[in-house]
Amino acid sequence: MAYANPTLDVSDEVTGEFPNEIDDQARLEDIEIRSPTSLSPETLPTSPESTESIPTYDLNNVLEAAGFGRYHIFFMIVLGMMSFADAAEIFMASVILKDMKCDFDLTPIQEAIIPAIVFFFYAIGSIVAGKLSDVYGRKKVLLIGMVVLVISALLSAFVPSFWLFICCRGVTGFTIGANYGVSVVYFTEIVPMKHRSSAMLGMELFWTVGSVFECVVGMSVMKKYGWRAQVGITVVPCLFALILLPFCDESARYYAISGQHDKALQVCTKICRRNRRKLPEGELRVTLEERGKMSSVFAPELLRHSLILILIFFINMYHVFSIVILLPDVLLNNYCSASSFLGSETNSKGCEVLTQGDYEILLVSALLSVPGFLLGTVLVEKLGRRKAFVVTAFAQIICFCLALPCWGTWFLYMALGAMIISSTTFNQILWIYTPESYPTYIRNTAVGTLNALGKLGAASGTFVVETLDAKDIRGSLGTFIALGFILLAATFLLKKETRNQVLQDTREQQAGLTYATLQDSHI
Repeated sequence: MAYANPTLDVSDEVTGEFPNEIDDQARLEDIEIRSPTSLSPETLPTSPESTESIPTYDLNNVLEAAGFGRYHIFFMIVLGMMSFADAAEIFMASVILKDMKCDFDLTPIQEAIIPAIVFFFYAIGSIVAGKLSDVYGRKKVLLIGMVVLVISALLSAFVPSFWLFICCRGVTGFTIGANYGVSVVYFTEIVPMKHRSSAMLGMELFWTVGSVFECVVGMSVMKKYGWRAQVGITVVPCLFALILLPFCDESARYYAISGQHDKALQVCTKICRRNRRKLPEGELRVTLEERGKMSSVFAPELLRHSLILILIFFINMYHVFSIVILLPDVLLNNYCSASSFLGSETNSKGCEVLTQGDYEILLVSALLSVPGFLLGTVLVEKLGRRKAFVVTAFAQIICFCLALPCWGTWFLYMALGAMIISSTTFNQILWIYTPESYPTYIRNTAVGTLNALGKLGAASGTFVVETLDAKDIRGSLGTFIALGFILLAATFLLKKETRNQVLQDTREQQAGLTYATLQDSHI
């Protein structure tokens, strides 16, 4: 604000008219620097320009004004293809393991190394990419990750030895861990508040399609052409994702918290133009925040929340990955008189490969995730995130208990199916809630860290299920039930509710100083 010049004539102060606008403005600035406290508010000039403030808006206002449209659908397809590719790469290990065992004459320890190495590097990639994407941007990290994924996946198809294959799979696991968490955050940040859960459903369905794709390719290719052909074909979805990703914009929220006003405004304008909506009037507010610090995730104001989510992620992934392994154990060992229809088949080289029954199990496991995704999306909108957590955690315990007694083969199958659906539902709610509960300046760092620590639960679960008596799954079910009660208690301890809440971007919003719901916004 400019101050009045005390050396001017009284009439000048009243009318605000200056004979030489440039010279007087220079004098005003000089006076403001030398003696701002000597002026009283009564002596300040009153002009229309000085009394009218320029309206401002933030990213949440832009996204609500733009709605959900063509811009978001394109993003959902591109990031969905990345989810498709990640699912195919992870599912591939289940399809090719038997054929590789024959080709490389693998020992039991070497067989166990293949999934273990993917989990280990997945965790590392998740942490590293989370931090880097907060510091350097979401799109850059995803582009690098997809390039490395395509190269490592292609090399996996041509390696001459088992240990070179393990090296390639380690790199592949690293990039999958890097890509998944970042892509979920990337999409969450551009979607309007009321569409976040349904938009995440679209991305998760691509994951299911990727799993089904791997099963269908396996049934068509593995027996005749072997595991190398399977690995090579699995790279194709990765290539599609890599081709489409450069056409996506960087997250406007990343630009806003990194102080890049012009770039943030450019992306906001593009979102509104693509969706055929009008950009809010005024000036876009941006701020410069220190980003990607791990210590911020465990700062005093977030420590309790982060520790609870670590426990929830650990148990959730213990359940999700263990249940998939438990299903074939039931059928192979005739638990509770469940008849095994798996049998055995060999390929042209005399190596044992997956049977039609094996593929049916994998397909059923993949397809049962669809009702879980749908149910999770409905629950978070109808009940809110916290209540949906509690209801689903309690439902999981019931499903685990139903599988304990031997009440008939079909009842057991239904209980196992309910276990898959309930665990997928909880996982869906968790991936909707977690990015929403952290501010933009550490969102990827937090999600990457939690996802990585959760993979310890996945590794623990697969180890426990494989080492306990496979002929009697009640030992595995006992661990599920015990952890289920701990999970239920943890969900009660969560305090943040993110339904109908705009995303936080800055430390100031995190502290509750300017945090607002949609009803408080300017739109």
